[in-house]
Amino acid sequence: MATSSEFIWRRFHSLMGLWLVLYLTYHLLVNSQAALLFGGDASGFVRMVNTLESLPYLHFVEALFIGVPLVGHGVWGVKRALEAKTNRLPYERNRAFGWQRVTSWILLVGVVGHVVQMRFVYQPRVDKQGKYWVGVTADEKLGGIAEKLGAEVSPMQDGKVRVISSTPGPAMLFMVRDTFKSGWMRALYTVFVVSAGFHAFNGFWTALITWGAILSYRSQRAMIPVGWVGALVLSLLGLAAIWGSR
Repeated sequence: MATSSEFIWRRFHSLMGLWLVLYLTYHLLVNSQAALLFGGDASGFVRMVNTLESLPYLHFVEALFIGVPLVGHGVWGVKRALEAKTNRLPYERNRAFGWQRVTSWILLVGVVGHVVQMRFVYQPRVDKQGKYWVGVTADEKLGGIAEKLGAEVSPMQDGKVRVISSTPGPAMLFMVRDTFKSGWMRALYTVFVVSAGFHAFNGFWTALITWGAILSYRSQRAMIPVGWVGALVLSLLGLAAIWGSR
């Protein structure tokens, strides 16, 4: 009996979703290290970013292991979201299904905006000496943090300051800090991160059913709190960077 293309695409969508949950967890764990809470200097964020940026063939690795899963999961997810019909009965899983669709549209816009902003518009640049720099608005803590991380600060003509470092980590840290000085950015990224946390672990719960890991009613009910805890942890990791990086 031939396997339908619908079955194959559903399994592909689910598998890519599981992989993206793992990546999102790691990504937000790295970003959470940008928090300057309790007198921290975000050195953990700098070390992790420097390690990632030193990987050989980084752009190829990102395209293959992040870009392809995102596009594959997103394209099929949009197709399903457009075709699916929401059951309006007031049951918990019906509401969860509805929110999964809502967060999918939020993430579609958020992921595109995030990649364009962080990878193209505000990405730190490399000068002729091979040093990394980023232009940011000055604040009272900038100089002290830059000194701790071995970065230099110099004025720019447009009223901003340039943070210069020998490695990409400090420059990316100050890019993140400067982004979240804006109240609008903090609000938008808060919605983005919370949506990602819910979408990831509600989808994780669904994937466990899809792959036959939880088939009984009891096991499915038992995994719901696990999903909520996972969504909460991911959200808190992301919010730490958004609200704690200053």
